[in-house]
Amino acid sequence: MTEVHGGKIAKIESGSIAEEAGILPGDIIVSINDHPIGDIIDYRFYSADENVNLIVRRGNDEAEISIEKDYDDPLGVEFEDELFDGVRTCGNRCIFCFVHQLPQGMRPSLYLRDDDYRLSFLHGNFVTLTNVDGKDIERIIEQRLSPLYVSVHSTDPKLRNTILRNEHAPDIMQQLHTLAAGKITIHTQIVVCPGVNDGKKLEQTIHDLASLYPGVASIGIVPVGLTRHRQAGPAIDAIDPVAAGKIVQQVRRWQKKLRKDLGTRLVWASDELYLASGIPVSSASSYEGFPQLENGIGIVRRFMDDARKTLSRLPESIPHPVKATVVTSTLAAPIIEEFTIELNKVENLHVLVAPITNEFFGESVTVTGLLTGKDLVNQLKGQDLGDFVFIPTVMLRDGAFLDNMTVSELSEALSCPVAVIEPTPSALADRLIGEVSD
Repeated sequence: MTEVHGGKIAKIESGSIAEEAGILPGDIIVSINDHPIGDIIDYRFYSADENVNLIVRRGNDEAEISIEKDYDDPLGVEFEDELFDGVRTCGNRCIFCFVHQLPQGMRPSLYLRDDDYRLSFLHGNFVTLTNVDGKDIERIIEQRLSPLYVSVHSTDPKLRNTILRNEHAPDIMQQLHTLAAGKITIHTQIVVCPGVNDGKKLEQTIHDLASLYPGVASIGIVPVGLTRHRQAGPAIDAIDPVAAGKIVQQVRRWQKKLRKDLGTRLVWASDELYLASGIPVSSASSYEGFPQLENGIGIVRRFMDDARKTLSRLPESIPHPVKATVVTSTLAAPIIEEFTIELNKVENLHVLVAPITNEFFGESVTVTGLLTGKDLVNQLKGQDLGDFVFIPTVMLRDGAFLDNMTVSELSEALSCPVAVIEPTPSALADRLIGEVSD
């Protein structure tokens, strides 16, 4: 970690406590109540007091500013970055690391292997906890940095170190036990690699994590992702439909047992495993509030339920013909096609589904969020796409595809307007009906 120098202020809220105290954009808050601040979490934690003593640096000068306020009243400052002392990067070399499977020439941000527990708390990023020490654990408990999202993969120390390719990785069960005892809620994930941490080894990992309930509040089982650019590391097989089915059934057996023993299913298989195996996804209630929705667990069920509600409110016809194309991955296409079959029963509405094969990363990569603009152009150019092409928000990062192509560049290449929408049936239907009213 770099030396803490405080947080640089980007903006002061008009009429705020900070403005009244004479604090300006560009100032650096070095410490609060004698506590150096290394990130936005420190700032929020220590500035919550009624009496706040700031050390503020402006240029080469430092000033002490004392403020009295109501407890938890914000000072009204916005910082340039959330982490003032830099992002903690990953020191592991996981056998399935997706960053190591990226080709050269993509956006620099894609190659950043963050493994920062603060980003786990702030944004739900999964971290391994291999770069935290006792002081970090104490801070997590003291400042109530909960929930955290932790990549476990295996609770067997030797096997986990092999998967992470880090012989110095601390014992994850000891870390999780300490956090759970400190009342920190932990959501865990296991990336399953056939022949490595599946079968009986997966059984043991689920068993061990379940023993820490309610500290461990959820266990997500996701399949390993392998691209055609992967070169280094041991040989790993992709999860085929048979393997996916075995994992789903294994998870369901555990859900039945844990619901009886603990009152919760606790462990869930990812949508990708359900779709690959052909096993129907469970009901919405079985996801118990969707604790790992952002990890691809429960999105299909949400989609199906939203589709049913959306179809029930659609008109029988629209005033004039509208034709549109919905772009998706090969994995999600059957689910979306089921919805569009019903959607197309609206008179004058014709919606096509365009499944895109991931040629950039390889055909085994089947999720929508990893499609590139180049693949969309190569597979859609010259086709009759209708009046509009709809792409889901999950395809974009900072307004561009993974290969840096922008939406406007895609629209130009396809000679068709391209619209970005949330990947839900209601969003698609509302946009289509809205185009008619426009």
